[in-house]
Order: sequence, then C-alpha cells, then structure tokens
Amino acid sequence: MDFTQAETDSIDSAKKAVAEMLTRPEQLERLDQYRRKVSRKKATVESQLRNAIQTQLDGVDKGLGSLREAEALVQEVKESTNEVEQLYQQCADLSDVVRPIKDVNRRHQQLQTTNIHIHNIFNVPTVVQETYDLIREGRLLEAHRNLSELEHTRDELLIQLYQSEDAFVDKNTSLHHYFEPLIGLSDALGQTLWMTMDQMTKLVVSDRRKVVTALRIVEREERADKLVAEMLLEKNVPGSQLPGRPKRWKDKCLEILGTSISNKFEELQPQEIDRMENKGWLAENLTSVAALCYQDLHAMREYGHKCFPPDYKIMPFFFTRYHTNLVKVISDLVRIGLNARDIITLMIWVGDVRESFIETLQIDLRKVGPLIDPSIEEELQTTCHEQVEGNVKELVNKMLETEVEDWISMVPPEADVKGAYYTTIGITLFQMVDQNISALAPLGLRTKLKVLEICLVSISEFQMEFKAEVETYFKNHVASGKREPPHFIEYMIAAANNCKSCVEFADQLKKRFCMELNESMLDAKYERLFKDIADGFEAIGLYCCDILLEVMFIDLRPLLDGLLTKDQWFGSPGDLISNVEATLLDYNQDFSHLKQAHHTYIIVESQQKVLYQYMLALTQKRMVFKKDKDRERAAKMIHDEAKKISTMFLRLSHATNPKYIQVLELLAEVLKSKIEFLPLEISSLASKHPDVKPAHVIAVLAMRGDLNKSGVTKVMQQSTLKEQTDGAPADSSSRRTMTVLQRRKTEEKNIFAEINVPNPYALLGKS
Repeated sequence: MDFTQAETDSIDSAKKAVAEMLTRPEQLERLDQYRRKVSRKKATVESQLRNAIQTQLDGVDKGLGSLREAEALVQEVKESTNEVEQLYQQCADLSDVVRPIKDVNRRHQQLQTTNIHIHNIFNVPTVVQETYDLIREGRLLEAHRNLSELEHTRDELLIQLYQSEDAFVDKNTSLHHYFEPLIGLSDALGQTLWMTMDQMTKLVVSDRRKVVTALRIVEREERADKLVAEMLLEKNVPGSQLPGRPKRWKDKCLEILGTSISNKFEELQPQEIDRMENKGWLAENLTSVAALCYQDLHAMREYGHKCFPPDYKIMPFFFTRYHTNLVKVISDLVRIGLNARDIITLMIWVGDVRESFIETLQIDLRKVGPLIDPSIEEELQTTCHEQVEGNVKELVNKMLETEVEDWISMVPPEADVKGAYYTTIGITLFQMVDQNISALAPLGLRTKLKVLEICLVSISEFQMEFKAEVETYFKNHVASGKREPPHFIEYMIAAANNCKSCVEFADQLKKRFCMELNESMLDAKYERLFKDIADGFEAIGLYCCDILLEVMFIDLRPLLDGLLTKDQWFGSPGDLISNVEATLLDYNQDFSHLKQAHHTYIIVESQQKVLYQYMLALTQKRMVFKKDKDRERAAKMIHDEAKKISTMFLRLSHATNPKYIQVLELLAEVLKSKIEFLPLEISSLASKHPDVKPAHVIAVLAMRGDLNKSGVTKVMQQSTLKEQTDGAPADSSSRRTMTVLQRRKTEEKNIFAEINVPNPYALLGKS
C-alpha cells in the first residue's frame, strides 16, 4: 500500500471539506464548532480502529494456541502408532500358536450347524416328496416354506464346508448330490408360478389370490437372494459355489409377463390366406388388437396393479410392453405392403387407439412414444397419396370412356327440370373428389389438402383429354356428313351444360374448404388450381358452344353466301333471310336446352356471325347497282332485313343489342344516297362506329356503279373519315373468357375489326 499517496489524498480531501465549510464569511463565526465536531469524529474513528486491531490480535493469539494444541495431539498419535506397531511385531508368531484352537472352533461351528439342521438333513427325501404334492394341490405357500427350509439347511452346510481350508470342495461332493433334488423342486415351483404369471390379466379379474400368492413367493425369494449374498460376503465365500443362487425370480417374473404379452400379439398376426380371402382382414385384425390392449390394460389398471408391490412399477411396465408390441404390429403390417384403403384404415385406427386409451384408460400413449415412426408415417402417407393419385386417374379415365360411349349411343341425354340436357360425368367427377377427401379426412387437414391437390390436378388433366375427345367427336360428325352420331347436337349441348355445372361444383367445393378452414380464401396454390379449373371448364363449355355454332353455320353458309347476289338475293326479295331465320329458329329449338349463360352466348355469337357475313357481302362487290332505283331497292331490302334480323335475335335473347344490326342501315344509306350527300353519310357512319376504315366504305361505294376511283377519292376526302392504323382483331380465345355483357361492349366498338378489305380500289376498276 502506498502510504505517501494516501496521505496526499487525505490532505486534498481535507482541503476540499474545509473549503466547503467556509464558503461564506458568516461561517467563520462557527469555526470552533467545526473544530470540536471534527475532533469528536476523529476520536471516534481512532477508537474504532483500536478496537478492530485489538480484535484481530485476539484472533491471531487464539489461532496460535489451537495450533500448539494440534501439534501436541499429532505427537501423541505418532507415539501411540509406534507402540501399536511394536506390539504387532511381537504378536507375529501368535497365529501358529492358536491354530489348533481355530481348527477346533471351526469344527465346532460345523457340528453345531449340522446339529441344528439334523432333522431337515435326514428328512430331505420325505420333505421333497411332500412339497411336490403340495405344488400339485396348489398349496404353494406351504410348498415354498418347505423348500425354503431345505435350501436354508443346504446353504448353511455348504458355507461351513467351503470355509474349511483343508477340505477339497467341488460340485461333486456327497453334500451336493444329497441336496440336488432341491434344484428340480425349485424349478417345479417356479414353473407353477410362471404359469400364473402367463395368465396374469385373466387371473387378476377371476382369482387374484393366485396372483398374490405367486408374487409373495417371488418376493420371499428376492429377500432370500439378498440374505444369502450378505452371508456369503460376510463369510468370504464365492457366491457361485451355492447351486441355484441367486434365483432372481423377480426378473424372471417380469420376463414371463413380457413374453406372455408378446405371445398374445403373435397369436393375432394375420395369415396370408386370410389376407387373400378376406378383404376386410385388416379392420378385423386391428379390432382384435385394440380389444386385447383395452381388456388387458383395463384389467391391470382396475385390479392387477393392487397385487404388485410398488417397486415393480407394474403399470409403466405394462404400458411400455403393450406400446412396444403395438409398434411391432404396425411395423409388420407396413412390411407386408398395404394399399391405399388399408393405409387409411391403419392411420385412422392409430388415431382412434390414441383417443380411446386417453378417454377410457387415461393413458396417453404419446408420452411412451409414437405408435408409428415419423419416417414410416411419412412413407405411408406418400404411398397413400400415390395410390390415391393412381386411383383417381383410373376413375377419371373410366368416366371419360363412359362419357364418349354415351355420345355415340342411340339414346338422347336426359334433361333436368329446366329442360337442360346433361350427363352424369360432372356429378360423378366431383363426387369422386368428395369421396376421396372424405375417406382421408380422418388423417388430418394436411392429408385432405394433399388429396384435394391431387384431385384438382387430375381434373385439370381430364379437361385437356375431354376437350380433345370433344374435338374428335366434332370432326367425326362433320366427316360423316352430319349423319353420325344421331344425337350429336344433344350430347354437345349436354357437354356444354356439364362444363357449366362443373364450374358451379368447383366453386361449392372451394367454399366448403374455406368454411372448414375458417378462412375467406385458400392458400395461393389452391386458389390458382380452383381458378384454373373454373376457367378451363368455362373455356371448354364455350368451345362446345362454338362447335354448335359451327354446325349450324354449315347449314347457314350456303344461304349467307347468297347475300347481295343477283339471283338468290336481289331476284327473290326476303326469301334468303327468311330461310336464314327459319334455320336459326330451328336450331334454337335444340339450343333452348342449353343453360342460360351458354344459350345467351350462342344467340349473341350467332348475331355477330350473321352480321359478319352480311357485312362481308357488302364489302365483296357481289353485284353492282348502277341505277338509282336499284340502289334504293337494295338499300330498302337491306334496311328491312336488318330490322327483321334484329327483331328475331331480340326475341331469342334480350342480351342481344338491336343497335348492333343498325350498322347495316347506315351502310344502306351510303349505298343509296346521292353523291353530294355521301360525305355526310360517311361522316355519320364514322362518328357512330369509330372502328370503320376507309377500305370498308370504298368497298360499299364500289357497289354503286356510279363512281370511279377519282370520284371515290374525292368523296372520301370530303368526309371526316381518315385512314387509321389498323388494330389487331380480337383474339377469339380471349373473347370466350369475357362475359356476354363485356363482349357486347367490346364488339359494339369493333364491328368492323374482323372485316378485312386488302385492296378496295381494285373493286372500282380503272378510272
């Protein structure tokens, strides 16, 4: 310690303290008070320091005194040890002097032991026979008392014999041979006890006395083993010299119980012939296993555990053994190879066993360990999923085959209460999904979602195959001249309706899963699958409608090709459109069996196609009207037919737009107007239909016959219609995904989009 530095620090602290005391002039008046206060404090500190030093000195003095006393004691012990060593050296020869006395003493002890057990020695054969009789009569406690007395006599005599230094002792001595029947007697008694242990779960219910008797004997033998071991240790005799000891009957008892449990499970193992002949073999086997576990564990829990000493911990022992055997049963079943149905049965059974053990026995098997190893459970679920996937694909293929066979049958499809044609494929398809999900529902939500994914993917694959079959069906029908199959239209309508129903079924399935998960939406993966399926069926349904339209327009095309021709149209006013109307109405009789959305789609598309054909005729210069009266007559015919077409389609469906056909009336005005009014008519057409191109108008002007190229150019320059960049025509696949209302709004703006006039001035000829 640096005292100089400490002194310096003390002086500095004192200066600071004095400076703080005398910060104001009036504090100088109390200077004497400060001095007295500091003096008292100093005296107090010095007194405390003196007391602390004195206490330390007293402790050191006391410690030194203790050390002096310890030194004296050590010296005394050392002297005593030296005296003992000298006495021991003086007694080295005493052992040889007293040896004869030791021999006599040992001999006396042997004779004394023999004298004590003389009665048992002479009566060994008789007692052995009596004990056998007692065992056969079931008087096991008396039999064990006799056996214990004889074994005690034998053990005492053998221990005395082995202590004799001059005796040649081995297992062939006469004493060993004399008491040899005791080993067989002990084994016989043990076998009786083990038979009782083997029937433990039955006896604890019907005759617990036998169980308690057996366990009392086992406990007595455990105590005998312990006493003999202590005696051998005390006498310094090897334990292996006593025949039959230690018996360890407690360990043997638990071993027999474990073997008995295993044998019960072995007896329940299914035979191969049973598996081949009985389809329900697994359920029956698992029911038997569960009943065995419940009966035995219930008996032990209610009655058996009261018979056993606490240190046996018999209930945990039974739980562990039964759990081990259950795991083995399941492993053996998995090793056999199970199909999807059996795997589902097994997994459901495992869950039921866990729940029933908790409810009825208050046993939670999960605390002991899993009944199925997680890796095996994962493998089973994977196998189950693969088999379900294979089964679903097989069922879907069979459904499709059945559906295709129905298409070519001579019997038309059935109709629902609203008159819509249908077949059972839509209902069957989603019933299959529901059945598979319901079958695997007990395996948990994860499995349900996996099966849902498998089914949805299979439905997506089915959609592609279904569409391919529809396409083949249509091609074959056209190739046969529309003669085969006989009910093509009806089944194509049914196919479209089925697709619409499948969209509704998919939406119902999705909503059901959302309700089960208590979520407004599923995960993105499942949302995408459901959307793809709904879009797919919607597209296939519209594809079927397009085929129906194509079949109808095969009949209409010869009539529509005659529009604005001299003979068929101009020469027979109204006849051509009347025939078109009759054909449309005739087909509509069949189309009325479509569901409302598809029927509306058919009518709107028919209107579009008829308008397209009419406008195509107007832009192809199929005839020329050189006279004013011919132009006026043609314009009137176009005007009347436009109204007739509009009225007919409006009557068929209110989804059609009467203004949609009015473009024909505007074109008719262009056809009949005076040349000086043409720019105005063209401008009016352009304002109402911005998608109209100069090429379209030039093609119509070419039918007038009174304008050459330069005249047409002049008229076009005077109008507000200017050349625009052509937009790409609407994609038919994207149009199919639109609702009817969306298509109407789009097509009203793009009526001319699909009319292509590559070289309109060529229609005018040379100027």
